[in-house]
Amino acid sequence: MQTRTKNALLLAVAAAALGTGLVVLEKQKGAPDLGSHALDAIPTGALVVATADLDALRASPVGAPFLREGREIPGVGKVKDVCGFDPVDTLSEVALAIPAAGDAGEFGVVASGKIDDEAILACAAKVIEARGGKAIITPIGGFRTVRDGALPGGGEIAVRKNGPLLLGAGSYLRAMIDAADGRAPSIRSSVAHTQLGKQIDGGSVRMTVVLSPEQRKSLVDELAEGGAKDSPAASVVAGALGVTLGPRVMIHGVVACEQADACARFATVLKSARDARANDYATRLVGFATVLEQLTIEPAGDLIHLRVELAADQAATLADRVLKLRGVSHPMPNPEDLMPSHEGADAGASSDAGRPDGDGEVLHGDGKPSKKGTSGADAGPSRR
Repeated sequence: MQTRTKNALLLAVAAAALGTGLVVLEKQKGAPDLGSHALDAIPTGALVVATADLDALRASPVGAPFLREGREIPGVGKVKDVCGFDPVDTLSEVALAIPAAGDAGEFGVVASGKIDDEAILACAAKVIEARGGKAIITPIGGFRTVRDGALPGGGEIAVRKNGPLLLGAGSYLRAMIDAADGRAPSIRSSVAHTQLGKQIDGGSVRMTVVLSPEQRKSLVDELAEGGAKDSPAASVVAGALGVTLGPRVMIHGVVACEQADACARFATVLKSARDARANDYATRLVGFATVLEQLTIEPAGDLIHLRVELAADQAATLADRVLKLRGVSHPMPNPEDLMPSHEGADAGASSDAGRPDGDGEVLHGDGKPSKKGTSGADAGPSRR
């Protein structure tokens, strides 16, 4: 089974069943529709789609550590010191997508908020140049992208006036731009993701996972090879996870199966896994045993519903323990994380092969672009 399929199943089933690593918050009145902007730039055909309300995270003493100020770039320093501001602080909502098809590890991030496209491009340029690279911008549709010209094939940032801000690489970033510009269908056209979203409607953190026919076949084949040909897990086709916020935090997971009887059998498997993990010494030591003991797992036709509620103060304590145990300092991806390291790379090498039509520019740290020269790798307009 492909790594992306395994990870999707873990996100859809294990995270919901074990109830760990989730961000839990106090309820924010009038919480916005998380998909109001970000989902418009997620292409159809996604394996995983996750959304988060960053304003709600910042307002909560539980969520704030996940987005705390002072993010640093190894070898460069604090983002705010380099750019004069931290781009993450200007964002209000974010969506992450993993395509069902594509290279392993491929993903895209869409963010919206008070986005100053010129400031974002200048900040990215400063970061790239501080790491020994050369920032090059290229217009694509209604966006401008910035990339490290010294490292072809790396990640890119795309932004347009007033947003959204896109992070990705290769063809998937182009697909995100097409979706945002309205030239290609977005994830809103997916019946499966839409129906799953309705099952977990509400909340500031939501995730849906839909396996493609190829991934479902891969799951069945691997289970058969592992001697579990008749495992009810082979019937899993999709899943979802949502968090409803309030004085008591409610976590709702959903697993969708091809057949109702398989769902009933898989629910029994999940209950056994829950009980075994709840009795595990390490689980009890960190305080998650009580969460698992309260977790309900109930089949309902071709769905399995997993639900657990915790008091806000208990959720805050568990979230703090997760941060400390995993050494998390800033789990949200920073734009520079998509730019490959220059270790072992020829800083003087640059390639624009495969770029779309458009006049490429070298963007310097002062935010002032200049046309590319006529010698070496910078000759002529960049093409994708």
